[in-house]
Amino acid sequence: MNEIVKINLENEMDLILSHKRSMKLAELCGLSVLTQTSFATAVSEISRCLIGDEFNRSSLTLLINTLQNNRKELIAVLTTNDIFEKKHTEAIKYAQRLTDNLKINKQKDVTEVILTQKINFSGLINDTRIQAFINYFKKELPLSPYDEIRKKNIQLLEISEKLKDSETQYKMLTGTLPLMMFTANGGGYLTYGNKWLKDYFGFLEIQSGKIEWTSLVQLSETKSIRDEWEKAQTNQSPFRAQAKLKAKGNDSALWHLISLVPVKNELNQITSWTGFFVDIHAQKVVEETLKNNVELKTIQKKLLNYQGQLEEKVNELNKSNHDLEQFAYIASHDLQEPLRKIQSFTELLELNFTDKERSKKYLEKIDYASSRMSSLIKDVLNYSRLSQSGNSFGETDLQKILEHVKSDVELIVEKKEASIKSDKLPVINGINQQLYQLFYNLINNALKFSTEKPVLKISCRQVPKDEIVLYNDLSPENNYIELIFKDNGIGFEQKHAKQIFTIFKRLNSKEKYEGTGIGLALCKKIIDNHHGSISVTSELGIGTSFNVILPVE
Repeated sequence: MNEIVKINLENEMDLILSHKRSMKLAELCGLSVLTQTSFATAVSEISRCLIGDEFNRSSLTLLINTLQNNRKELIAVLTTNDIFEKKHTEAIKYAQRLTDNLKINKQKDVTEVILTQKINFSGLINDTRIQAFINYFKKELPLSPYDEIRKKNIQLLEISEKLKDSETQYKMLTGTLPLMMFTANGGGYLTYGNKWLKDYFGFLEIQSGKIEWTSLVQLSETKSIRDEWEKAQTNQSPFRAQAKLKAKGNDSALWHLISLVPVKNELNQITSWTGFFVDIHAQKVVEETLKNNVELKTIQKKLLNYQGQLEEKVNELNKSNHDLEQFAYIASHDLQEPLRKIQSFTELLELNFTDKERSKKYLEKIDYASSRMSSLIKDVLNYSRLSQSGNSFGETDLQKILEHVKSDVELIVEKKEASIKSDKLPVINGINQQLYQLFYNLINNALKFSTEKPVLKISCRQVPKDEIVLYNDLSPENNYIELIFKDNGIGFEQKHAKQIFTIFKRLNSKEKYEGTGIGLALCKKIIDNHHGSISVTSELGIGTSFNVILPVE
């Protein structure tokens, strides 16, 4: 057990100090904002009861305890010579609701109130990091006024509630999807499983860190799966495999597709894994049957049709898995970046609240980070809505869409003295709102990424049949048009052509050119929804051409 910091509880400032240091140590241990706030509040509630009696010597000691399997727990020990339990029953009950465990040890002249909080994903907390925690509190800056800390706690509680709501929505989403989804810590032990997984294996609840996911695989295949899993952990790469899983109450095990994707922190270290099991038993049975029974060759065509449908579902799942990887990255990096800035500038504001000039500067920084976080959330919602089936195809006049977009960007066109020229555009079968988004993003990019008077030329042509076969994603049976959006903007190096359609991928400074990096990812998603194709050619300093191919019917 390692002692991190000790505080003598003598006055109200010590109460503030106990709360702040409990909060900070919980943050350093990687606990969520909600858990940090709950633990620090529980410590403060007990500390409050111990302050004020001049004959009562009380103290708070914060420690990190190492359990079996190198798991860690955060401990707060409040020591007093007071008859604590009888005098403060309400405070004890309140603190018990906020932390994992509370117990009271009574000795001859001393009473200890011990609060314990489990630390999930604690594999990265080694002796070196514990020593760094100790050094941090030795060098900690002096306290600021209590009122500023109170305001900060209110802000943190609001953020915690939002994060809690987000977690609840995520669990509701995974519960509605017809496949088994789960999360695991860095070592591969389950921390969450959706309803489908719990029903399949007969689990009432998933106790975090108790069940290793590889233990769910049929015993005869466990060794080979473990070997491949260890390679994936070592290489920090996604894991893919096929194996049999045995359901509760079922005598035979069923084939499943297994996929796990690593979630990494800013140091490129794996903090957790997101995974799913997909039932592919019917496909495997068909494969084995066709190998061993010649008589069933006559029905192979029907089975191939079913297989094609299954492959489409697997492709859809792969796309969904890719989206999950992107949203995991958003949660661990892009959405947390402005949140960290808000927290950092709040702390600076707290330390310099009497300096009006600095305070104004920090408030402006906080406002900018909040606006950026709002834009990120809005763009992510727009991106996620493209996967929904609420929009239906219908007769869509591309010329009317172009005129609508030109009207919406009229002020930018006038400000930059831009020119937008276009061929006559046809009517096709498409999703009107999504094609408006496509035109808006491509035209807006041409206006945004320019250093002189922007000139945008939109040309249109029918794609010949002999060219359609050159595209793997297009059907030779359909008719297609090609739209070319050519500008004279800043351009980029052609080697980055495929990267720009990746969500949050930026080739330019976000300080110089506004945006969240989602616009072109939206365009790619829209083209995929229309079963078309999009590509780009560009030359640095010369300009860029986006080639969009869309089916007419």
